[in-house]
Amino acid sequence: MPVPTAPDPSTAAASVESAPSGSLAGDVQHATRSALQLGLGLLGSWLIGMAIRFALPRWLGPEQFGVLQFADVFATTAMVITTLGADTYIRKEVATRPGHATEFFGGTLLVGTILGLLVIVAALPTLAHFGKPSTVLWIVGWVALAQILANINSLYGALLHAVGAVGGLASLNVAAKVVWALGIVIAIKSGAGLTGIAQALLVSEVARGAVLMRLGRRHLDLRLRVDLAATWRMMRLSLPFFVAAVAQTIYARIDISILSFLANDHEVGWYGAASTIAGLSLLLSPIIGWVLLPLSSRAAARSEADLLEVSRQAMAFVLIIAVPASLGIYLAADELVHLAFGAEFAPAARSLRIIAPTFLLTYLAMVSASLLVRLDRAWSVTWISIGGMIISPSLNTLFIPRFGAQFGVGGAGLGSATALTLTECFTAGAMTWALRSRAFDRPRLLLVIKTMALALAVIAIDHLLRPLGVWRLPIDAAAYLGAGVALRIIDVPTLLELVRGALSRRRAPMAA
Repeated sequence: MPVPTAPDPSTAAASVESAPSGSLAGDVQHATRSALQLGLGLLGSWLIGMAIRFALPRWLGPEQFGVLQFADVFATTAMVITTLGADTYIRKEVATRPGHATEFFGGTLLVGTILGLLVIVAALPTLAHFGKPSTVLWIVGWVALAQILANINSLYGALLHAVGAVGGLASLNVAAKVVWALGIVIAIKSGAGLTGIAQALLVSEVARGAVLMRLGRRHLDLRLRVDLAATWRMMRLSLPFFVAAVAQTIYARIDISILSFLANDHEVGWYGAASTIAGLSLLLSPIIGWVLLPLSSRAAARSEADLLEVSRQAMAFVLIIAVPASLGIYLAADELVHLAFGAEFAPAARSLRIIAPTFLLTYLAMVSASLLVRLDRAWSVTWISIGGMIISPSLNTLFIPRFGAQFGVGGAGLGSATALTLTECFTAGAMTWALRSRAFDRPRLLLVIKTMALALAVIAIDHLLRPLGVWRLPIDAAAYLGAGVALRIIDVPTLLELVRGALSRRRAPMAA
């Protein structure tokens, strides 16, 4: 996945096809191939998912869409406990010890499922106590059950990512999205409403899980046995990953829950629409965790120098992907909201514009976290994530009522968007600082400076071209692309060489 993109062409993998067994270039080739396979699968599932997610607000309206957003975010946040931090542990350890998975995996699924059911039993009466109606409680319950299965499936996926067996996984992700989309269409057409939509999610996760079990047996000879001693050892070693995952999920998703209680479902719907569009820029974010940590584990097993090169290449790759994505969403916020959801969701545009930069920060934080874990500094990630978990709800509680009063319709969502952006500034900045020179050497720092300067220049161009309306956007894109190639921010020859190597039939062997 990490692609050499720094201005210095000496890092190009020009001889990637002839890389020796166990070399960094060979591992990068294999990781790039895995990233392309996963990326194609993500693109297919993403196109289906986005079609439905863009249609849902139109079908449901701001209020009902706000209810669905609350149920989804609440269930996702509450059920993060069921992973036990095992997904990160798997990508770190199973990448070099595939047989280790059978020792702890069955116990992990058992403990996680029991915890999830206990959370549901405790959460539903609590929500009722705080005034949520029974209709909402049913939706939350169905979505929570689906989320338990989704987390189990993510652990199976982590096993396959760790050993590089991603071909079948990419196809499965698309098929599962098709099942989910068909279920939602049936629910809408039959009048089953939000309950039917939640049940469609559950059905798709059941179908995906059945296939993942078979893939796990095929590629890892995985046997589901319960060894509580081995499970306990895994949980103890995964504690920093687990605490970090809980903290990250809370600070990233709690905004909608707080918004639901401090504002109203319309505000949640508008803010949720902005988040849906902004999610476009996170298409490749799963690949970072799926591919980077196993790749960095194999690099670290060879030498400190290889790990350092992987770290710097990954940061450069993030700039190429995330900066234009965030910039495009910022510049086209009004047009994207109107095109996707119609005039009824116009208040979402302001929130979208504030959210847009966070996805560059999110990518940086994800890469930094993966590399810190590989450097056995998982507790650094954990403490920074705990800081984010404290900052996010504090800022949301402070900003939502004040922004709502100051800016009127859509103002409460603007408060949540501002809180999210500031929290991501803290977490991404702290994690990148923790890596220091491991993240950016002098050529990569120059790349950062040039990329940021180009983004600011394009924003200035867009401001001057505002009278052209939507027609200014192709000019903005051409300006960024042309200047990016000219300044070697976008290193086209290196990118093409890596893609060609990844698509070649002859695969460089991976390190043992």
